Order: sequence, then C-alpha cells, then structure tokens
Amino acid sequence: MRARSIVARFAAMLLLTWFAPTASAADAGAVQKITGNVTITSADKISRKAGDREKIQSGDTVTTDVKSEALIKMADDSSVVLRPNTQFQFTDYKFEKKPTDSSFVTLLRGTARMVTGLIGRRYAANVRVSTMTATIGIRGTDFEVAVITEDTADARAGVYDYMHDGATNIRIASGQSLDVKKEQTAFAPDKPKPGEEPLQILRETPIFLQSGGGLDALIQSITIQIPMFR
Repeated sequence: MRARSIVARFAAMLLLTWFAPTASAADAGAVQKITGNVTITSADKISRKAGDREKIQSGDTVTTDVKSEALIKMADDSSVVLRPNTQFQFTDYKFEKKPTDSSFVTLLRGTARMVTGLIGRRYAANVRVSTMTATIGIRGTDFEVAVITEDTADARAGVYDYMHDGATNIRIASGQSLDVKKEQTAFAPDKPKPGEEPLQILRETPIFLQSGGGLDALIQSITIQIPMFR
C-alpha cells in the first residue's frame, strides 16, 4: 500500500509539472514603427510578419524588404532603425539591471542605426555589433553600421561604421582596430585593393550613409534619457 501511495504521489507531481504554465522569457523589446514588409524569425526558425508593437525576444532575427524599414525600442531604452533590405539578429540580449546585462547583435546584411541605452551607458563592454568580417564595440551613443555584400555604384562591398555622435571601436580578424569618432566613417573592404589598408577611416562619408531614412526623426524622440542605474 505504501509503495502504491508513493507511486501515486509521484504521478501527481509529474502531471502538475506537465500542465504547469511555462514562464516566458522577458521581452527584449518591441517594434515601434514599420513601413513596408518586415519579418521576424525566432531562434527556432518560425517566421511571422511584424506589426507595430510586435514583441522582440533574444535570438530573434528581423528582416526588412526593399523599401521597408523598422524602428525597434529595446527594454534598456536603446533604439535600432533597420534600413531597407536589412537582416539583423538580436543574438544575445539580457536586461536585468545587473553587470551580466548584455546586448550582442549581428548585422548579417544591410544597414542599421543604433542609439545606446542603459546597458551601453553602464556596461559598454557588454554591447557589441558583429558582422562577417568585423566586430564593433561601443563607446558612444549614436552610430550606424552597414554590411554591403556586393559592389554597387554608391558603395564598395565591405563593412562601414559611421558615427552620428560619440565613438566606437571597430576590429577585424587580423586584430587591427580603429577608434571612430563623431562624423567619421571606418571602412573594412571585403576585398582590399593591392596596397590598400584592410581597415581605414574614409575621407568622406558615402552618400548612402548620409541620406538616412524615413524613421530617423523618431529614433531620438523615443529614446528616453534615464540616468544610469546602479
């Protein structure tokens, strides 16, 4: 009888475990505004069409079509504008107001403008933008990264890092790095020409980085300036 009682209690515990509600991960952010067609693909490869107020989770990849843009506000009050024809992954995002907070993102293609939030202000080393050929660490507030996969009339293939305000540091696989200051553009060409530096500061900012987009006016207005938490 005692053995049957133990088995029954064990079975009941299993049923409670199976049917108990699963705690969902905290939202990493939300879409504030979209134009055109924007898709969100979760870490388990399930895709859905994005809309205003759509939630973003760590691991999600956001893709904008041609003539489409998305403005995303993260939980730490950082902001991201994704330009047309861009694929951007929130690789590892965590915001708990602790030293372990992180914002590691990956720009697979296209162009993204980012404004630093609380994680960047308090734990700058925990914010990083990765691309196929370069890694960008933040030291400032407002910057734009572009991954051009093929040569065009407006730009050569490679990674661009343009500073609207503040500073970043860009590093390539060889270990070479550059600090990028306000209104400077760093460039890591996909295929350096003979004698060309694999990482350089351009004399002029490319036109496609100067032109901006339809959501630029909103990016500053939705970023609430909150004092750094302790």
